[in-house]
Amino acid sequence: MTDFDERYCALRRAVIEREFEKLNDRQKDGVFKTEGPVLILAGAGSGKTTVLINRIINLLRYGRGYESEEAPSFAGDRELDTLASYLGGDDVPDGEILRLCAEDPPKPYEIIAITFTNKAAAELRSRLELACGDEGRDIWAHTFHSACTRILRSHIERIGYKTPFTIYDEDDKKKAIAAVFTELGISERGLEPKFAAREISRAKDNLITPEEYAASVGRDPVRQAAAQVYERYSGFLRAQNALDFDDIIVKTVELFNTCPDVLEYYQRKFRYVLVDEYQDTNHAQYVLCSLLSGGYRNLCVVGDDDQSIYKFRGATVTNILEFEDEYKDAYTIRLEQNYRSTASILSAANGVIANNQNRKGKTLWTDKGDGEPVTLYTGNTQEDEAEFICRTVQEGVYGGGHYSDYCVLYRNHALSNSIESGLKRNGIPYRIVSGLRFFDRAEVKDMLAYLSVVNNTADSIRLGRIINVPARGIGATTQERVASIAFEENISQFEVMKNAEKYPQLGKAYVKLKPFTDMIESFIEAKDKGLMDLYDRILSETGYEDMLKALPRVEGEVKLDNVLELKSNIAEYEERAEEPTLNGFLEEISLFTDIDRYDENADAVTLMTIHSAKGL
Repeated sequence: MTDFDERYCALRRAVIEREFEKLNDRQKDGVFKTEGPVLILAGAGSGKTTVLINRIINLLRYGRGYESEEAPSFAGDRELDTLASYLGGDDVPDGEILRLCAEDPPKPYEIIAITFTNKAAAELRSRLELACGDEGRDIWAHTFHSACTRILRSHIERIGYKTPFTIYDEDDKKKAIAAVFTELGISERGLEPKFAAREISRAKDNLITPEEYAASVGRDPVRQAAAQVYERYSGFLRAQNALDFDDIIVKTVELFNTCPDVLEYYQRKFRYVLVDEYQDTNHAQYVLCSLLSGGYRNLCVVGDDDQSIYKFRGATVTNILEFEDEYKDAYTIRLEQNYRSTASILSAANGVIANNQNRKGKTLWTDKGDGEPVTLYTGNTQEDEAEFICRTVQEGVYGGGHYSDYCVLYRNHALSNSIESGLKRNGIPYRIVSGLRFFDRAEVKDMLAYLSVVNNTADSIRLGRIINVPARGIGATTQERVASIAFEENISQFEVMKNAEKYPQLGKAYVKLKPFTDMIESFIEAKDKGLMDLYDRILSETGYEDMLKALPRVEGEVKLDNVLELKSNIAEYEERAEEPTLNGFLEEISLFTDIDRYDENADAVTLMTIHSAKGL
């Protein structure tokens, strides 16, 4: 390094630092250390989102300019003087500063930032667009599932699926497993469906195939039965051209492992891979991150081993604990200054966290002062606890506060009953934020099922939901016969229905089946002419709207309002998406939860689980 290089690089670093002067020293480390594997241990309230956003801004503006130890080839004394005068207060055009300080900055689409919730991803995109303008939209700021869905949409045919494919939610998954139980003749007394579903999820989280799972169960009859279910369930999904939530990650990893050209494309595409909430990743997600970053090795993970709360979903804190073992040249940064809480809260939290085993170790601190002491209240009963909560809320509101100032957290929703009762008795407005609420409503799922069948007629789970809703005289016996024929001939149930007159065992049922399939095919022909029009046609021509209007007035109005609320989601999607499609809308909805609908401005007490609150 020459004397000129040394002087130039020192001035360049000073110029870049000035742009990020509001950050503390450790946050700046997270922004400026751009190359190679980086582990950012971010304590609660330490500004990790700010670091992520500023890190991306620094990459887009200056690339690896801050870390470079060489002056640009064109630089001379004139450029050196320009940097010095800028630091001295002279006006220098921004374009000139970028020319003098940037070194090989990536294009926006060469950066992928992965987080866990849609809300967090939306916030990231919004703040990046605000800071970077239009080019911020080209950054891949997604959840794990939405990023993988985007990849699969382009390449899933390489692993034997068709496009478009269907994504099954938990309710669809339960129905599919129930169908497999029936097909295999497995009794729920010998194997609980919930246990089978958990075993399948755990296997997929760990990238264990049905064959590998079957080889691992030994002589355990329950797990042997679960292995049968896993194998058949996997075949069932493939026949429906469907993926469940776990498959979205698993099939992307399979795609990368079996199609090296696809893997190489994305490894070359993404020069910088950033992953938020890394302590909550499972094995499949860990492998995915390793594969994506395998080209340039510029993997930056942000997380906190003390905030790992998703073990029940397959998350393993060892991913963050062993990051430095996996990447021997990893650069580790600890963010310990808390900007959110007072010293008394941090003291209580640090006291609890100190008892955690297998942790990296960090001590949160703040300059916000001691604040009010933490209150610990132990009720004699659940009702006593609920009254204490109501009293606390009322005292605060009477003192000039708002209902929205209060949030009640609990371990699971089963614990909310007494609290809800207390809030109702005291006339306190509240809302419950859960994982899937709006989209769990029967009428919403019905309309989504119609759209799903139009999108993918092989989807027998959604087809079974709406074949006789509204009633068309197509009974359970007919549906069972259709399913049996489809299984024997290895074709879709919709295909059987469409050609019902060819199958004597269906009798005269074709008189009712044919009009239904004709109607669906007319919707398929219209699906590219506009989603709003398609939705209106389905609502009207299926008779679903009339069915709701025939219900008792209040019930019918509520259900119709929910159906129209879904329509507003379609309108919002069509307005926002560059190329709106039915498949794109269904993919987005399948990854959407009530947490994403959380309105921070509503004046009501919020009730939610600790897990739902994570990251809000």
